[in-house]
Amino acid sequence: MKSRTLVDVTTISLLVVLAIPVRLASQGQNQQPGHYTVADIGTLGGTFGEANAVNNKVWVVGDATLPGDIARHAFLWRKGVTKDLGTLGGPNSIALYPLNERGDITGFSDSSTPDPLSEDFCGFGTNLTCLPFLWQHGVMTPLPTLGGNNGQALEVNNRGQVVGVAENTTPDPTCVDTAQVVQFKPVIWQKGEIIHELPTFPGDPDGFAIAINDKGQAVGQTGDCRSSFHAVLWDNGTVSDLGNLGELQLAPQDINNQAQVVGYALSPSTLVAFLWENGVATSLGTLPPDVFSLALGINDKGQIVGDSCDEFFDCRAFLWQDGTMTELNSLVNDPNAPFLENANSINARGQIAGKTTVQGTPIAHAFLATPSPGEVNSGRNTPAARRQTSERRKVILSEDIRNMLRQRLGPRYHIPGPVTGTAAVISGPTATLSPISLIFSTQAIGTTSAAKTVTLKNTGTASLTITGISIIGTNAADFSQATICGTSLAAGASCKISVKFKPTASGTRTAALSIRDNASGSPQKVTLSGIGTTAKLSPTSLSFGSIGLGTTSLPKTVNLKNVGTTTLTITGIAITGTNAGDFAQTHTCGSSLAAGANCSISIRFTPAVLGTRTAALSITDNAAGSPQKVALSGMGVNGGTLTGYCVHGQFVPLLGCRITSDPSQCPPGALAINPVVLECGSPGQGPFYVDDARSCRVLINGHFFGGACQRTP
Repeated sequence: MKSRTLVDVTTISLLVVLAIPVRLASQGQNQQPGHYTVADIGTLGGTFGEANAVNNKVWVVGDATLPGDIARHAFLWRKGVTKDLGTLGGPNSIALYPLNERGDITGFSDSSTPDPLSEDFCGFGTNLTCLPFLWQHGVMTPLPTLGGNNGQALEVNNRGQVVGVAENTTPDPTCVDTAQVVQFKPVIWQKGEIIHELPTFPGDPDGFAIAINDKGQAVGQTGDCRSSFHAVLWDNGTVSDLGNLGELQLAPQDINNQAQVVGYALSPSTLVAFLWENGVATSLGTLPPDVFSLALGINDKGQIVGDSCDEFFDCRAFLWQDGTMTELNSLVNDPNAPFLENANSINARGQIAGKTTVQGTPIAHAFLATPSPGEVNSGRNTPAARRQTSERRKVILSEDIRNMLRQRLGPRYHIPGPVTGTAAVISGPTATLSPISLIFSTQAIGTTSAAKTVTLKNTGTASLTITGISIIGTNAADFSQATICGTSLAAGASCKISVKFKPTASGTRTAALSIRDNASGSPQKVTLSGIGTTAKLSPTSLSFGSIGLGTTSLPKTVNLKNVGTTTLTITGIAITGTNAGDFAQTHTCGSSLAAGANCSISIRFTPAVLGTRTAALSITDNAAGSPQKVALSGMGVNGGTLTGYCVHGQFVPLLGCRITSDPSQCPPGALAINPVVLECGSPGQGPFYVDDARSCRVLINGHFFGGACQRTP
């Protein structure tokens, strides 16, 4: 049921002709909803933002990328002001589901600690441990797990109950061919700290709880590590199966205080929005001529919001009420309003939070749509209204649609295993690309980035014929690709394509990797983006190695060069980040740098605490991608007495240690090589170096370091 995020996606082809007619609500006789005005919430400085929830106080939460589009953070927007909620030590955080009326916010965040099992539970691709959090009164606090390393907090109700998922320490034998190792369980946190495991459906080892109402009723899914078997409702500690929509499996997304549940019903071939109440699931259909839909939010009036999409996964936000599905864009009178692509949440006032797009670009912004005064329909749903239906046309869907759906929903997404009886798989090749987008770090004009890799896999039943791989699009010349894929790919086989970024101009640069083949949906594409800048930093990272606590390292130098044709204005140079106080900088840069000129920045490291210490050198200027950053790292170690072999060293400096070599352990004539050469047995104060030859061992406060003995001539 899940591997890297909350849920896992099995590799089943979507080349299926739909054999089950799916019914939808007609666009007929019911009262139409009122008109809306749209507020553009924007991003946190990057090119992507989405609003995921809005409460009745009009507080909006979501996530957005920072400048450079490398990291994304959860945010809170209220009264026109956006607040970055930060992280729990790592680069990324996200808030996906509704906040309560007190303003408590749930989500999950990278930590700064690598996952010891190499899992990527948050789904950010960092392989750092993933911590569930509760944000209250300006403070983000991690929530406990069931003893495992990872968890995600998904929704909080007005009683302060939080639901989500957490790992235990039990190895999961159903995690085959996935990055997941241990079991994960649906959980509820009480009072922001006490965790309780919710029961899974009998026989299911894994699960997650995704939404909770003010009565404490929660919905989610249970199954095994790879497949969801049951959509479930928890009520007073008892778990029950929500059932199916015909032969389509339900994936709940939200529950209101009337115990109405919305989500999407799906098979390996299709998905459609549903409303579940009183034990019965009903299809909401799509906007014509779309072919699938997703319901993501419902308020206590029964108004539902979500997305309706065509076979190319071009989506538009919808509002469903009184048995009628209406495109949200049609309710906005402003001709300059952005295109509303996704609707994720609706409050009691009918205000809707979601995501806009600038079509044809990778730019997306968070939005809040507010109904005009006096025009909002009651939104009361009746069974009679929902009985009006019409047939939806049959389509053939490609694997690319699965990839786009996975990217759209993240942890909300799950496609189950094969179903039997009504869907027939069409034989042939299927081209699957992973990932389907690449975002490069800010790169100096004329310099080449490190390569990023795209995997092309044939998940079909016949050989894939490749007729061309190329870079296309607006800034195609700024990207290059290399591959050994050849002209064909056998069924089940994969190959890799390497892509590099070398900007020719300043600013955001976009293109696409295009693969032409004989599979459905050809050409398959991977979107490419990066930012070119005139401020070139060299190197882009510094490691200081191991330094004794309270001891200052030798300096390391960063060079800043203006590779542009106009003067670079420098407004700030500073150390930022988690352990900024352990690093210091001095520079010769001044407030401007002429075209072609350079200056230097000197960095020193003085660890205050044992362990890995990280920060960044940040240069703020008028170049694209500002602030430019250099990653800084070092290890704080204990000083003290060194006792052991004489060593000859070149690599790891351990400063501030007293050196006492044992003459009984020294070969005749050996020297301890230091800035001041000391004969064996002589004490001394100063830098002590060990190399990595591992032929000798030096004990430092209980930790051994390798060294190599050297005889004098």
